[in-house]
Amino acid sequence: MAEILLIEDDHTLGMTLEMSLADNGHQVRWCTTLAGARKATDEVPPDLVVLDLGLPDGDGMDLCRELRTGGSIAPILILTARTTLEARLEGLSEGADDYVTKPFELPELVARVDALLRRQDWHRPGDSVTIGELQVDFRRREARRGGEPVALTELELKLLRFLVDRAGEVVSREEILSRVWGLSPSTRTRTVDVFISRLRRNLEPDSAKPRYLVNVRGVGYRLRLAGE
Repeated sequence: MAEILLIEDDHTLGMTLEMSLADNGHQVRWCTTLAGARKATDEVPPDLVVLDLGLPDGDGMDLCRELRTGGSIAPILILTARTTLEARLEGLSEGADDYVTKPFELPELVARVDALLRRQDWHRPGDSVTIGELQVDFRRREARRGGEPVALTELELKLLRFLVDRAGEVVSREEILSRVWGLSPSTRTRTVDVFISRLRRNLEPDSAKPRYLVNVRGVGYRLRLAGE
């Protein structure tokens, strides 16, 4: 049973989602404001967040940023009426793991929630890797650098897992967009570059002169592991 924080100011929709997620075996705390959501996350860290953006006391995207900068790796599913590609890319770039637009089919939303909660399945049991000073345990979804905890979001972990699986190979931005974000390879966005920069800040002694996660000009990126 997962602890789900639902943030939705539409009372009819909120009640429907609360009942559906509870019927699926989860513990649901429902908030209608940013203030209530912030208090709820302080009291009990959620296992997953379903987040509306248009809230009466502010923009839900602010909470998304706060959770990530505060070190939370709980999956965040944005649920919103903002349908543009730019809005979706902003949400994913700020740390959301999935983005669903209204109107939506309720069974699909519940399935997406369950898929996010199962995401640990792509971490092989006991699988860990050391890259420079960064040690990552994918099963536990934990990272440390020099013995100190490092907060990596689920999408950053997923991107790193993909690069580790393809270590030594050159992977294109288009392939990363398709395999990690599920976006069309033709999508024009700098999302991949933004996330690569975030990883470099944790991987590299000097992110301006990368040794482990390097650019291959005009093609994409290559991850070098120890011994290469």
